[in-house]
Amino acid sequence: MALKPPKRIVSTVKDLIYWFYAELIAKSAGFADNYGFVISRFKKLKSGEMVWSSSLHDHMKEWDQGKICVYCGNDQNLSLDHIIPSCRAGCDPRVIQLLESIDNCVWACRKCNSSKGGKDVFEWFGGERRDEIPKIVLSKFLKISYKLHETQGTLELTDPNMDGVLDIYDLGTVITDLIMRKSKGITSFNH
Repeated sequence: MALKPPKRIVSTVKDLIYWFYAELIAKSAGFADNYGFVISRFKKLKSGEMVWSSSLHDHMKEWDQGKICVYCGNDQNLSLDHIIPSCRAGCDPRVIQLLESIDNCVWACRKCNSSKGGKDVFEWFGGERRDEIPKIVLSKFLKISYKLHETQGTLELTDPNMDGVLDIYDLGTVITDLIMRKSKGITSFNH
């Protein structure tokens, strides 16, 4: 069960990414529901006393798993899935490069990849199934989200998707894509 981030210390995109990564660390350490442990790791991440694992570490974990769908375990009809869909890259070449990188990709079977479509992993799983997101996917998602928001200069925003609340759906927001969707009157991805 995911812990609710305290608003008094989690108020920006950067904070929220650190909070979710602290939860991931806690889960891996066997302290998933230990609020104090999560707070401690959050503070260490935020202060720079602790850093997250490298992308190489994530890639090694994937290699250890073998070539299977990261979502369902199927080993047939595999293709690369973009955790944050590359169709959201907009026109910024820096964002295009990030979303096309291997850091934003995992193996997925045709069924899972088609089902996910143009949604990021949080939109696809939904808030109620957030705890079911595979650890490797969540780790890569949080790191690519950080890089994405750092590139866009949006780490300190309090609600990038402008839906009135800072939540998981803000993390995969690509500003140029959001502007395009808003101009066309598209307000959500059905989350």
